[in-house]
Amino acid sequence: MNRNTLQREGKRWVEENIITEEQLEQLLQRYPSRDPNQLLLIFAILLSGIGFLIFIFSDWAQQPYFSRIFIVLLVMTVLYIVGDYLYRNQSQAFGISFITLGFIVFGSGLFLALNNFNVLVTNPWPFIVWSIVGLLLFFVYNHPFLFVLSIVVTTVGQLYSGIVFSLFCWILFLVLLLGFGHFVYHRERELFSYLFGLSFLLQMIVLTTANELSFYWLLVFYLILYLLASIVPKSSLQVPLRYMSLLGIFLFNIYQTIVLQGDISFLDLSLELGFLIVWLLLFIGAVLIKVRKGEKYSYIDLILFLPIIYISSHSIVPLILIFVFSLAWLFIGYRVENNQKIILGTIAFLLSTFTAYIQFAWETMNKSLFFLVGGALLFLLSFLLEKQRRTIITTQDEEEGL
Repeated sequence: MNRNTLQREGKRWVEENIITEEQLEQLLQRYPSRDPNQLLLIFAILLSGIGFLIFIFSDWAQQPYFSRIFIVLLVMTVLYIVGDYLYRNQSQAFGISFITLGFIVFGSGLFLALNNFNVLVTNPWPFIVWSIVGLLLFFVYNHPFLFVLSIVVTTVGQLYSGIVFSLFCWILFLVLLLGFGHFVYHRERELFSYLFGLSFLLQMIVLTTANELSFYWLLVFYLILYLLASIVPKSSLQVPLRYMSLLGIFLFNIYQTIVLQGDISFLDLSLELGFLIVWLLLFIGAVLIKVRKGEKYSYIDLILFLPIIYISSHSIVPLILIFVFSLAWLFIGYRVENNQKIILGTIAFLLSTFTAYIQFAWETMNKSLFFLVGGALLFLLSFLLEKQRRTIITTQDEEEGL
């Protein structure tokens, strides 16, 4: 709940004598008001950074290479000095803006130097340096801008390594786990947890493709993230990491429906004993954790992690799994009155429906009719879900009245 919603609802609670004015003030203090100027600063940073990057890599007429490097170092130094002064003496937001621009200039200058002097790069070490500098800046100034930008640099560096060098960079992965993971754990911000989870998902794709592993090894990697979310002691980390692991495995199952519908002769579907052992140990561990914690409503999550590629090579099987998962989340969300689960379950159900619809109707139906039927299907699903929601709420109200 954001501050405005809390303030609006809080006044009603005070009028109904649910809470006092003092208690409302204490609650509002936990949700500090957001400065709308930050959005302008974000766009200013983005536009300025993009402009400087374009300028850096453009052809500077009659400018020798050393002069270009000197100009970049000078601009970077000025940005850091001005940013540090503003941060400590006037406005933290403006100070961080200049420091963030300095960080962008540092990275662009690094690549400019490599390009100017024709340095042969065979691994993503420039991204390693850039990421570590970002971590150090975040350690000094502790601002979300720097964390977000630094973890984006780390993730892009890993993707670059996989695409250009067909190499998984373990150093960048350790920077994510040990560097960013440290701050994710101790700062306990949901944004940091979501970004960490997203970076982990993308880096595992690079690990799978760069090492030419069978694509179903992603089941193991995403299950590891799900287990991490289950055992981490802080609730502010559990939900984001769990949601990111479920997002990854949900999209993985959609990918399986697409792959299995086509020609699968290029896939190596031979049973790997190592994969089966690791997956079985992790799966049993996940079940035991749920038994110990008594999380009876979350057992349904585990069906997405089943290695159905060994059970059936038909695309209908992963479709059934994501449909069952989506409907179960909807039912559980209404059952425990969790709006977040209801919303996510609805989105998952719509994605499942359209995955099936696109696969079975795109090739056989007129394209205009395809979209018309798709729109009508959305209206029908929306009507049915709303009707079901109202029915459940009415039933719950009647039970509370009794």
